[in-house]
Amino acid sequence: MSAKVTPTLIREHGAQLRRLALDEKRAAELAEEVARLNDAVMDAADALLDFNDEPARFEAQLAAHREGPGRR
Repeated sequence: MSAKVTPTLIREHGAQLRRLALDEKRAAELAEEVARLNDAVMDAADALLDFNDEPARFEAQLAAHREGPGRR
């Protein structure tokens, strides 16, 4: 799990942004899943995008690959 995505972070964001009260066990499960998904998106972005690309290119790449490779 990414060191940046912690159960505490998930609980705080859940409370502040969605008014959700999460117990520690569920927050830990969600932190692991969010870290996994974030890492996958970042790995894909690193392969397709450059820091100097226009911001809209990221959205275009997400849309182009939303169904997975070869399934558009």
